[in-house]
Amino acid sequence: MNSLIALLIATAAPHHPALKAQIQYTLRVDSTDLSGWTVVMRFRTTADTFRLAMAAHPEYDDRYFRYVRDVDVDGGTVTRVDSAVWRFEAPRGAVTVHYRLTLPPAEPGLRASWRPFLTPAGGLIGGPHAFMFLLGSEQEPVAVTLELPPSWMVATGLSDAVRPSDQGILRAGQRVWGYAAQDAATLVDAPILVGHLRQWRFVEGATTHRVVYWPLPTATPFDTAAFVSGIQRVVHQTFALFGSAPYREYTFLLQDGAYSGGLEHHNSVTMGAPSADLAKDPNAVLPETAHEFFHTWNLLAIRPVESQNLSYRTQPPIRGLWFSEGLTLYYADLLLRRAGVRLHDSTRTAHLERLIGSY
Repeated sequence: MNSLIALLIATAAPHHPALKAQIQYTLRVDSTDLSGWTVVMRFRTTADTFRLAMAAHPEYDDRYFRYVRDVDVDGGTVTRVDSAVWRFEAPRGAVTVHYRLTLPPAEPGLRASWRPFLTPAGGLIGGPHAFMFLLGSEQEPVAVTLELPPSWMVATGLSDAVRPSDQGILRAGQRVWGYAAQDAATLVDAPILVGHLRQWRFVEGATTHRVVYWPLPTATPFDTAAFVSGIQRVVHQTFALFGSAPYREYTFLLQDGAYSGGLEHHNSVTMGAPSADLAKDPNAVLPETAHEFFHTWNLLAIRPVESQNLSYRTQPPIRGLWFSEGLTLYYADLLLRRAGVRLHDSTRTAHLERLIGSY
C-alpha cells in the first residue's frame, strides 16, 4: 500500500527546473492606499490580439473579477468580452498590461482565511484573487516581483527567486521580493501572506516545513512552542502514513482575525487561527490543520477524475469531492489521535458522526 502511494506521489510531485520566465508580474502594495494593489504584466506576443482572464477556484470561486479596475495596455485597446475575460489589441512583440484590484468592503466578524485583505500590519495577497493569466499560454513559466512596504515580510509556497536572502531588497522606499512559478496554475494556487510575521521551521522526512503566523496588533499571547509542536506531530504522523511528500517545501499560512477554517494548496495552506482561541488551547486549530494538510495528498496530489484544470469558468459540483472529503475526515481524525492530540468527543465514532453531520 505504502509503495503504491509513494509512486503516485512521486509522479504528482512538481519539479522546478531553472526555467526562463516568459510572463513577468509586478504586484505593488502602497502603504498609503490599502484599498487594493496594482499589477503590471509584461510578456511577448506573436499576434496583435490576446486575452487575459481571472481564474475561478474549483471550490471557492469568490468572483474577484468584479473588483478588477483600470485595465489598460500600452499602445493598444482593451475590451471586456466576458465577466472574467478581457481581449487586448496591441502591436505584436513586447506587451505591458496594467490593472488594479480593489478589495471589497470588509464583512463584519471574522473573515475567511483564503480571502485577501490588507491592513497597515500586513494581509493576504496573490492567488486567483490577484493574478490574471494569459489564455493559450497557461504552461509558460512566470516570474513575480512584489513591491511591499519596507517593514513587511513574505511567506508563500512560490519558489523564492532571490535566495540566499530572506529579507528582500530595499529599493525606492519599498521592499522588493522575487518569486517564480513553473506555470499559471502554480501561480494562482499560491497565496501570499505578507506583513509583520512570526515564523518557525522544522524538518520532517528531509523536507522543510514553515509555520508562519500573522498576528493582529491586539493579539492575545499564547504558547507558541506548544502550537508549533502540535503541527509538527501531525506532519510526522502524516509522513508515517504516506511515506513521502508531494512537495519539496511546505508552508502553513496562519492568520489571526480569521475563523478557524482553511483552504488547501499544493504546498501551502491558509488557515484561520485566532490568538484568543490559541491562548486557551494551543491545539485549538489542529483538527482543521490535519484535515487541510491531509488534502495535500488526498485531493491535490491524488485528485478526483472530474477535477478541471486552470479555467476562468466555475467548476460544477463533482461527486469525487465528497469521497475525498469523507476519506479526509476519517484519516484526519486518525492522525490527530496518533499524534496524541486530545479530542473532546468520547469515541472516534462520535467524533466522526459530528464531523459528517457538519457537512
